[in-house]
Amino acid sequence: MKPLHYIAALIFTATTLTAQEIKLKDNIVYSGDTPAFSFAKKSMGNELYVYKLNTKEELLNIIVDNNNTESKVDDSKKIVFAKENTTIQSKNFREQKWDFLIALLLEEKVINLKGDINLDNLKRFKAKYDEKDVNKTMR
Repeated sequence: MKPLHYIAALIFTATTLTAQEIKLKDNIVYSGDTPAFSFAKKSMGNELYVYKLNTKEELLNIIVDNNNTESKVDDSKKIVFAKENTTIQSKNFREQKWDFLIALLLEEKVINLKGDINLDNLKRFKAKYDEKDVNKTMR
């Protein structure tokens, strides 16, 4: 019975997150049809830098971390808020696309469409998703 609860929660979360339609096109992040942020991809597409719209004021960056291994089992993604000195790293994010992660941050009210970061919600998000021992390997 528990797997049904997990599946229902996953479907509910996915449905909720798609309500905030995020598109990345021509170095602009769109919420619906409204431009919200600027972005740049770096490191051969393994890093996404998100800026306040039409500025170089960095809000966050998202980094694919492959732990310098060929195996994808230990891969994760890091969301770095440099100004706030906060990094969130999770294996659960490894298969998620950039737009999903931005939508999740908006849904969790970590950032808003003006580019403001809510520190209380950032702390809650970090507590909810950050995996402190993400680099530990099974022995």
